[in-house]
Amino acid sequence: MEVGSIVIELIKLPARQRKRSVEPEKLALHVRLRDSFRGIFIERFEELDDLMRALATKTVQDIARALDELAKSRKPVIEHGI
Repeated sequence: MEVGSIVIELIKLPARQRKRSVEPEKLALHVRLRDSFRGIFIERFEELDDLMRALATKTVQDIARALDELAKSRKPVIEHGI
């Protein structure tokens, strides 16, 4: 499914060998930008809920708007230590 520039795919993760056990194959959501192969894997509803709440915070939204304004202005980004 595509929503704007975001792609959400249902994928099968392979089994993983752990030190003491084997994690079986499982299904997950892969959330990525349309032009990217990298993204995040969401295996449980709680992870999706946490992500949605994090993205809905005022701080994250303010930073995203500021990044959008910087991209539109095409001014060079100056790094500062914190």
